[in-house]
Amino acid sequence: MLGTEALLFVAFAMFSAGLVKGLIGLGLPAMSLGLMMLAIDLKQAIVILLIPLLITNLWQGLVGGHLLAIIKRLWLLLFSGAVAIWFSVGLMVRTDTAILSIALGIILFGYASYSLVMPQILLPRRLELKISPLVGGISGTIAGLTGSLSVPAVFYMQALGMGRDALIQAMGIWFCLGSIMLGAALGGRSALPTDLAIISAGAVVPAIIGMELGRRIRHEFSENLFQKMFFSILLMLGIYITVGNSIKFSTL
Repeated sequence: MLGTEALLFVAFAMFSAGLVKGLIGLGLPAMSLGLMMLAIDLKQAIVILLIPLLITNLWQGLVGGHLLAIIKRLWLLLFSGAVAIWFSVGLMVRTDTAILSIALGIILFGYASYSLVMPQILLPRRLELKISPLVGGISGTIAGLTGSLSVPAVFYMQALGMGRDALIQAMGIWFCLGSIMLGAALGGRSALPTDLAIISAGAVVPAIIGMELGRRIRHEFSENLFQKMFFSILLMLGIYITVGNSIKFSTL
């Protein structure tokens, strides 16, 4: 079981990540993992993330009126992503935490850098059948190794030119499926400790409180300004995690 200080930090991380998600509709995995890794290791953080990630995205994925259309359009991404998560988790449980942490730091840095620049890319619909399974496979592999479900799935969904409501629902569907597969893959490999699963269930509370607060104050902030602040924080976290764990790994 984690110590009191670590538990308080987990609660703070989940509240902060929930706040971000309530404000802009995404960011819970990236923000929570980045913050939790300041107090615990990545494998523990991934397990703790599972239930809050599932609960906060279940509603987002089911509500919006686009469920069937999204599944019909993105089923190749969803299927290949789920399969990739299952197999890559098997690699994750056998890989040194420092290496995985460096990978997550690089991903957070790249995710934040791309999002700060935010180039407008639209993908021709005729290419979706070829690209969807590739994006799903890459996203699932990254998710299984690091717990981060955003890259490159979110960029790909943005490039499909979906309306805002459909995009938010599509992200919710993928994040919800990804959290289920992460939990199943970890449980199937006996890598889901009971104490961390209990903490994960408890972490739902600060995540929901943060998400509701973020939803209520969403219109008080400029969304563009807040996104820049959010991705700037992620960029700095990415640098910190990468450099810190690179130093740790070099001393092994």
